[in-house]
Amino acid sequence: MSTPIADPNDDREPHRHLGYLIRRAQQLHVATWARLVSQDISSVQYSILAVVDRLGEASQRELCDEVDLDRSTIADLVARMERRGLLDRHRSPADARRNVVRLTEVGESELNRLRPLVEKVQRELVVGLTDAEAQQLRRLLGLMLGDVRRDADAAVAASGDASR
Repeated sequence: MSTPIADPNDDREPHRHLGYLIRRAQQLHVATWARLVSQDISSVQYSILAVVDRLGEASQRELCDEVDLDRSTIADLVARMERRGLLDRHRSPADARRNVVRLTEVGESELNRLRPLVEKVQRELVVGLTDAEAQQLRRLLGLMLGDVRRDADAAVAASGDASR
């Protein structure tokens, strides 16, 4: 049974921890996504479709950077999406050593079908917030994730310097 968190000033364990709240928010997102959008295409797969659509075509490395996943996860997702006919993988005309993916007609159609449903998820996730609060939440999460990414990039750079 899920216990709602009604008071943002609740100092009880574990409610006062950001990790707990982020996990609960992710659970809410996954459940809302499955109910409103799709049980077949995950929000991560949607992100890949949207990125490929925006870029026209993308290498798996570019997808790793854009959706912040590791290479093996992206390779698995791209292979599954290719088998479903959503993506087409081919050699880059500019660099024959590189594979790139692009949307198929099926992928483009699916992306267009999903977009309004994804917007519906967005609205439902912040239904209890004002527009200003929803924008602030998005901004704060972006700042938090930007700091995490910068810290991770700095740690990788430092470990590279230490091994020289």
